Order: sequence, then structure tokens, then C-alpha cells
Amino acid sequence: MDSRSELSKTDKMFTAENMDEIVTLFHEADADGGGGLDIKEFCEGLKQLFPTMDEEDLIALHMKIDTNGDGGVDLGELTDYLVNKNKASQNMAFKNQIFPKPIKMISVDHHKAIVRLIHRPFENDRKPDHGSEVLLGQTSTYQKGQYLSISSNGILNFWPDSFDTPYPVQLFKKENTLPFSHNKKMHVTDMVYISELKQLAISTSDRELIFYRCNEFPKLFSTSHSLIVEDNIVNTMNYWSKGTKAVFSFGDVKGFLSVFVSYNICENGLFFNGAYEKISLRDYPTVYVSTLLKKNSKNFLCVKVNIFNDICSQIQYFPSLRSFAICGSSSKTMVLASLPKTSTTKMSTTVFKSRGHVDFFTCVEYSTSSGYLLTGGTDALLRTWFPHKTVSCVQELKGHAKPITHIMLNPKGKVFVSLSLDHHICVWSEDAMICLQSFKIKEMMQSPISSVCYNTHNNELVLANTDIGKYLGRGTDVFKNALTSHDKPLCCALYHNIFKQVVSVCQNGVVTVWDILTGTAAMQFKVTPDQYVGHVAISFDGLKRRLITISQDGKVKIWNFNNGTELAILPVTVQREVTGIVCVDNRVFVSGKNSKIIYDLDIHGYDNRFLKHDYLDDICSMDVHGNTLVTASSNGNIVIWEAASGEVLYWLNGSNSPRTNMADKTTQGQTGSLLGDKSPKHVRGTGKRPLHSKSLNGNDTDVINTPLIICLKNREVKVDTATLLTSADGNIYAWSVISKGGLIGKFRAVKDEGAVITTMSTDPSDQILLTGDSTGKIYQWDIKAFGFKKQANNEPFEDINGWCVSLCPPPLLHSWQSHITGVVSVQCNPTCEKLITAGNCNVCLWENTGTYIGLFGKDQWGASQISLEENAEQEETGRPSTTKTSNFPFKCHVFPTRSTPEPLIDSIKSLCDRIDKVVSPKTPGAKLTEDLLDRVNRRMMKIQSGLDLIKSEAQLQLEFEETHKPLENLYFSEVNKGSKNTSTPCPPNTRPTTGCTNDTISLANMQQSDGAVKQGTEPTSKQVHFPPISETVQLTQSQFKPHPPLIRGGSAHDQLSYRTAYLDQTMSKYGRVVKLQQRNTLQGSVLTPVPPNTLPGMEGSQQKPDHVHSPPINAWVLLKTVQVLHLRLMAGKTL
Repeated sequence: MDSRSELSKTDKMFTAENMDEIVTLFHEADADGGGGLDIKEFCEGLKQLFPTMDEEDLIALHMKIDTNGDGGVDLGELTDYLVNKNKASQNMAFKNQIFPKPIKMISVDHHKAIVRLIHRPFENDRKPDHGSEVLLGQTSTYQKGQYLSISSNGILNFWPDSFDTPYPVQLFKKENTLPFSHNKKMHVTDMVYISELKQLAISTSDRELIFYRCNEFPKLFSTSHSLIVEDNIVNTMNYWSKGTKAVFSFGDVKGFLSVFVSYNICENGLFFNGAYEKISLRDYPTVYVSTLLKKNSKNFLCVKVNIFNDICSQIQYFPSLRSFAICGSSSKTMVLASLPKTSTTKMSTTVFKSRGHVDFFTCVEYSTSSGYLLTGGTDALLRTWFPHKTVSCVQELKGHAKPITHIMLNPKGKVFVSLSLDHHICVWSEDAMICLQSFKIKEMMQSPISSVCYNTHNNELVLANTDIGKYLGRGTDVFKNALTSHDKPLCCALYHNIFKQVVSVCQNGVVTVWDILTGTAAMQFKVTPDQYVGHVAISFDGLKRRLITISQDGKVKIWNFNNGTELAILPVTVQREVTGIVCVDNRVFVSGKNSKIIYDLDIHGYDNRFLKHDYLDDICSMDVHGNTLVTASSNGNIVIWEAASGEVLYWLNGSNSPRTNMADKTTQGQTGSLLGDKSPKHVRGTGKRPLHSKSLNGNDTDVINTPLIICLKNREVKVDTATLLTSADGNIYAWSVISKGGLIGKFRAVKDEGAVITTMSTDPSDQILLTGDSTGKIYQWDIKAFGFKKQANNEPFEDINGWCVSLCPPPLLHSWQSHITGVVSVQCNPTCEKLITAGNCNVCLWENTGTYIGLFGKDQWGASQISLEENAEQEETGRPSTTKTSNFPFKCHVFPTRSTPEPLIDSIKSLCDRIDKVVSPKTPGAKLTEDLLDRVNRRMMKIQSGLDLIKSEAQLQLEFEETHKPLENLYFSEVNKGSKNTSTPCPPNTRPTTGCTNDTISLANMQQSDGAVKQGTEPTSKQVHFPPISETVQLTQSQFKPHPPLIRGGSAHDQLSYRTAYLDQTMSKYGRVVKLQQRNTLQGSVLTPVPPNTLPGMEGSQQKPDHVHSPPINAWVLLKTVQVLHLRLMAGKTL
């Protein structure tokens, strides 16, 4: 057996029960005496305790314990993990409990308490009893029927199984009542259903039991007959039948028990026909109890006996004992009375009495499998008794804190349920007498529970006071079909390829850790308060050892997600509606809706800073490439930062220009320190709904279109290579984010009109792009040849004012319907053979061909069905690299850092030499590297005085050039109207060499239906030629609209007036004084649903760039620069 496929086996063996042995082994394995075990020592030591475990499993266990990532596990971390893991494992038993689903509340119109709630299955839907389906894990067919509820004031409701629409019947209104006449008030005490006669018996305070005809059609409900109780008021009733024999009994307020037995109820009815009154004073036949007691018949038995001097509060008939158990309202006494064989036989009784000041008998039930009587007491204890031993109880069961009011037995599931006065429910094993589940009914706290119906046919527990609540238990096909991964809509799902776990969170703050090998929950914990419902953002930290969560309280919490322990809360309050969490080393970047602030937090809580840029109206998506942070705003602007220093490197806006703009001193952002637990006062969005397409109650809302971004971290940063993918309006755009770079390609990525992309991710090698849209569809694209500018010369392209943008889409490998609502997250394993999707309340596992494997939390599959081969380049030590952007550990690509500035004279000399080299004639074969040009350009921007002089002299010439040549920053909408926009399709019957044709399906050729799940797509043998892209697909038809230019004016003091008190007033950027930048032309747009941190991405590239690219330098400015700097250099030499 491959133990590698049973990662959870280690956790089951590595528990707190063997704590002493593990601690001893820990000291023995600490060979160097350092107080901690590294991976090697840890594996060697535990191999002695668990010789069957693979080293890979032990490495993963070491990572789970070593949450701080220092490489060692000390004794404190070890013991904390064991204790917390043991507690969490006990709490995790709920996933296999009888009632794992939350309560369903049903509002009832009347305001009186419901005194009785019963269930009757339909006759044609009755199924034979097959034993204990619940414990055996089998699934039985749900038996349809009706629920009947009656309130104390006589309102009877017929409910379907779903409790959707009731049919009310007002019993206090007599059939012959005249209009506007006075109706006498009715006080109902109890109700039972006689299934053989399809009659409903209702007792009232009028000393009359009324029997109603009650079939499956409520409109035919009518009075059948009544039983007159002459001397007492009936307080409780009971009915039992099997085959032809039926036993009907009731207890009154004076402690009398009346029993009526019919030996063939189907033929003779419940009462002797000869006892009915010949002339009834009512509109229906009547019979008196005294008459039934006097008239004997061989087919009937009638007995009345005084049980005790108390009010009968409960009667239960136990056929295996042939006895009745009667409890009094004082709860001090319980009587076990045997059923006599004839009316002349005396009824024998056994009296059970309480001792001391505690009352033992509030309710009673009998367990046939254990042979015990079960009673509940006012001291919150359950007691078990032998039926004929009254001196002392056998056992006391603790689980409640308040008096117990109800006990219900389910012999089919071999469990019984107890309910206490504080709305606390305990589910017990009938054989072991241990508590299997315990929970509180918080939704029904307004008044005591007045009636409980345990529908053992379907394992449904229905409770009532003035409202009704239903728990659907496991065991039926309806329950299985109703299972979801979470109870509330999902916010995010992540995949941990080392632990082979899926971590998901829903809107009520419940984080569930799923074992991808089996589909079962390995851990579950709550990261928000009990009543919280709202958006929750999650992300792994840089080492992927801990989980970072942020809810609408703005608290950044760090968890050990393997045992549910809260490790820390950072001393900073961030935005309430977080749209992205990105980790780089020990830094955590947090962005939020309707806020320009990017929080740059130290994961240890010491050095917390912020970033801000006026080009960003908000931050709706973030990602990181190496040491650069990429942020996208809903206005279409994308700003690229150097993560370590906070310097802005580039910015772009696809609806403004297809080119990447290099940031200068006028387009730098702002940065500063955050002091204490203070958040910006001007952070907005504190009272609006989360940024996704589902409302908190799960109802559909309008889809919001927000740009998404993802970095291709394994690609080298080059002018002709796209390293950034953005999405908007259902299109995907590929960008080269470097000087002289820009928009390289775009394509339509959704099938349905009006659909937008809601999530994107890639495989570890950045060769497969996974996207999910707002209609629930999943798309799998082959992008290994997509996003390279060298293809643009031979394939369909769009000419945007001289800039060629490829229109050839990458091959669409597969597409299928994964969810009925928008996709929240899509992830894959390292080989991209298995896909994990999250949408609405479900997390699903798929083959990469679209074959459905199962639903986490509902279906279970064996580890042999799941082949999770590791990537060949994946680290095997279990120590992922520190830079984190996704779920796959890869080395980070590091951009060249800026060197320390040289002295002014040396810099000018070097600059002049390099400029001379640039402008001088090139020898054959000479090549100007882009790295050299980029350094020259940056060196020029450093020399403030030289640039100021150039600016003053070149102003007129620049204005002249700008008015006499086409602008490069025309909006795409203007280009569509007046500039050359050509779409050149591939010639027919030719074989393009650019990859524009492929052996797989294209988006235009998708033929699967919208509602069906596609089970894979067969490759075609012939090549597919893409037709010209329609105007609706072009970027020119994007919903991005030009933003009017913003005119900045006033003094520096005026420009600083809007800043809030929490920002550092020095405006320092890690020691340098930063001026406020001038705003450039921006663009408005609309928002799209995007769960935070759903872009998995890789952890950097393994390649280093040989050079970088800078934008072209105007020749006239370059020559003027040479002249000015040479003059200054000569002046310096003369002096």
C-alpha cells in the first residue's frame, strides 16, 4: 500500500494520546542539543515510532508543525500542535454526525405556541425497514408525506415535506357557524394521528376528544365523531399500532390513565360501535368514556386506572414491555403500568420516585436494544433504568446544563435525541450511551420548544414553538443531494500541493481544509464571530505554512490551518472589503474595495507601511512577479511597483494606450509608515456588499465587471514577451511590462454574451491558463505559444495607431459547465491533471478533460482514483521559497535593483560616453542592448538639474512636434473611428506558421450546450482557420471609457490638504522625500466580481533577464542633452 496516498494517516497516528512517547523520542532525536529538530532529525526520530510512514509524509508533517518557518521544530511547537490537533479532531467529528446541516427555519403566521407536531408518510410511499442505514453509511429513499401542526388556539396546518406553503384549517370555527357570529375560544392540549383510519384525534379543554377525517387532501378535512370525557380534562394522548392491533390512551389532569385497545382496528374501528349515542346532541356521532367502560366486547378492551395524584404530562406505550410509562407534571414520579389482558384484570404498576430535591422524570423513552428506560431530569441529567428496578438508576449521562424536556428514540439509526430547556440538543448512541453530537438551537431562542417530532423514516428532527425549525439528518437520498461543501456561498479556495489539501472559506467565516485524495474534510474552524455573514479573504503566507484571513472587521489574522489555531493578529486595521492579499517574503500586501491604499504589512507586526497612487481609484486585483507588485484599478489603470522600496516602475491603461509607460518622478506614488492600530480615515466601502456577484444570502445579483490580473512568473521579462495577463469585458489581454513593451495580444475568453471572467490561474509552468466566468463555465487554454510579439507579423492582428496587437487566440483545450453560478476560484495540481473549482457553496474536483470526480463534503473517492504526480522541478525538502504568489513553490524572478548613485561628475562623464556611443554611427554587427539604453534613461532622470534645463529649452520644440504628428496616446475608441485599424485573417487554404491554427478546438467552435457538463473534447484531425474577429470582440468595443483629464492646481500645501492624520506627514518613501505626482489621464470603468487572492500563479521565474527595455528617446532631446552636459563638463574642467 502506498502510504504516500494516505497523508492523513500520519495525523491520525500523531496525536496527543502518545504524547509521552513522542516527547521522549524528541529528546533522543535532538542530536545536536539545539532544542529543535530539523527535517532530517525529525524524520529519523519519527521513523522509529511510525516505521511504515514515508519520508515525504513526515516532511509534510514537519512543515505543518513548523509554522514560523525557521526550519526547526522545538518541543513547544510540538506539544502545541498535538494538543490543538487533538481538540480540532474532536470538533471535526461533526462532518460524520447525524445532523451536520444547519437548521431550516419556517415562519408560522399565528402567534400561539404549537402544542403538537406530527408526521404521516403517504401510504403509497411507505418503504420497508432495512435496518440501520445511517450507521452503515447506506442511503435510503426519502419517504414523502405531510407534517401536521396544531397551535393551542386551534389552528391546524398541513405542511408538505419542504415546509413551503401550509394549508391552514381553523378548528374553532364550526362548520355550521353563521357569518359574523361569535366563535367560542378553543384550547388544544394534544393531537395524535390514527393512520389506519386516517383520522386525527385532538383533545381540548372542553372535555371532548374530537376525531377528524384527515386524508392527504386538506380540503376534505371534516369531523368524524367525538369521545366525551365526563369528569376530567385530557392533557396528553398516545397512540400505537402494529398490524391490526391498536392501543389508544390518554391521561387527564387528575392522574387517571384511560386505555382503549382495538384488536382489529381496520375492520372494527377504534371504539365499539354499539356504545355510540343513538341521538347525538352534536352534529356528529358521540360516545362517552363511561359507556365504553361498561359495554364489554371481545374485539375491544377499555381500562381506566388512577396512576398518581398528579397531572399526567406524558404517556408512552412500549410494546416490548407491554407497559405504559406515565410521567407527572411535577416530575417527581414515573409509573410503569402493564397493559391488562382483560378488562377485569387488575393493572400492575411499578413506581419510580425521585430522591432529594432533584426531580428525575420530566420525560421518558425506552431503548429496546439496551433494555433501559431513559429519563430526563430537572438536574440536566439523563438516567438509565432497568424497567423493574426502581431503587437506583443504572447510569447518569451528562451533556446538558438545564432541565431536560424531551427524549426521542430512533431505533432505525440506533440513536436517541435529548432536548433541554435552554434549546440544547444532544444526540446519543443507543448502544454505547455516549454523546455523538451536541448543538444549540440559536434560531429559536424567543420561546421554549413546545413540541418535537423525530421523523425516523427520513431522520428529520423538527422542532416547534411559535415557529418551526427542521434539521435534515443523514441517511436519505434527499440529504445526500442537499449536501454542499459549505453552508454559505464561497469567497475563495486555495490548493496546497505539498499537503495535498484544498483550503476554502465561505461567507460565514468557516474555513474548511479538504483532503484532495479522499474528498473528506480534514479540518474546519471559524475565523469570524458566530453571527458574522460577509466577505472573507484568505491567502497562504510566503512559506505556505500559515493561512492569512481578513474579514469585514479589518483584522489581519494568521492561523495554523492544520489544527485551527490562531497564531497572531497584526496590529493594523485594513479595509473591510479586501480584494487581494499578496505575500512577498515576510511582507503582506493588502488591497481593498473603494480604497487607494495598499497596506504593506510586516507579517511579524513590526514595520507596517502603505502605498498609494493617484492613478488607482481603488485596487480590485493584485499579483506579484519576482520583486515587482502589480496592482489593477477598476478605472483600467495598472501600476507596477518595486515591492521592496515602493518605487513605481511602470504604469499602463489599455483603453488609453497600448504601450507600457515608464514611470518618472512625476508619476511616482506615495508611501509612508503606519503607526499603531490605526487605519486610514478616508478608506471607503465600509457599508457596502462584498465585491462578488453573489449577495450574502446567496441570491443572484447583477454581475460586476472588474479587471483581473495574473503574472506569468516563469517567463523572462522582455519586450516581445507577455508576462502579465489582464481580463475585462470577457477579453484577455497579454502585456509586456517593460520599457518599449505594451499590449501584445488579446482574445475573447468567454462564450456567452454578457459573461465576464471572474477568476484566472495557471499551471506551475505557465503553459496552461485556467479561467472561470460569471456563468459557471471553466475554460482551459494552451498559452505556451501565446503572448510573443514575433508572431504578430503573420497572424490576424489589430493596428492601433501603428501598434500591432495579435488577435489570434490560444488553443482552447477544454471547456465545460462547472457551476450554476459564477466561478469563484479555479486551481490545478502541479501536472494540471486535476482541477479544483469553487462556486456558490460547492468545491468540486475534475479531470482536466472535464470529467466530474466529485464534490468535496458530499462524495468520497479513494486515493487510488487520484494521481497527483509532483512536478519534476518541485522542491523536495518541504521548504518552499519565501516569495509567494500562488500555490506552487517556484524560484522567484528578481528584477535588477538600482545601484547606489555615483558622484555627479563621474555620472556625467559616464552618461556622455554612453550617449556618444548611442548616437554615433554603428559599425556592422554592433548591437545596442536595451539594458544599456534603460540605464542611460534612468541615469538621465536622476540628474535633476540637467533635466530641468532640458525641459525649459525643449518645451517649444516638443509642443511643435506634438501638434504635427499623430499622438501615440489616442484612446482606442478614437482610433476605431479615425485611425487605421485592420484585422487581417489567415489566408484560406494556407498553413500559417504562427500557431494561429491548431489541432484543438477554438472558442468559436465550442458546440456544447450551456447546461450540460462537457466530458472532454476530441481533437480534430484538420486544422481550424480562425475567422476575422468581430467588432464586438475587439478592444475598441470595450466598456472602458476615457477618463477626462484631471487638472491639478494650487500650491504644494493645497495638494497635501487631503491627506489624513494616519499617514506619515514627512511624505518619506523609506527615507526619501516624495512629492505628490501629477495625475495623468485616467479612465472610468465598471467593476467585475473577483474573489480576493484567487490568482494562483507561480513563485517567480527561474530565468534572469539579460537586459530590460526602455521607451524610445526623442532624438532632438537626446542631442540637446549631450550638448548641455558637455558644456557643463567643460565648465567643470576649466574651473
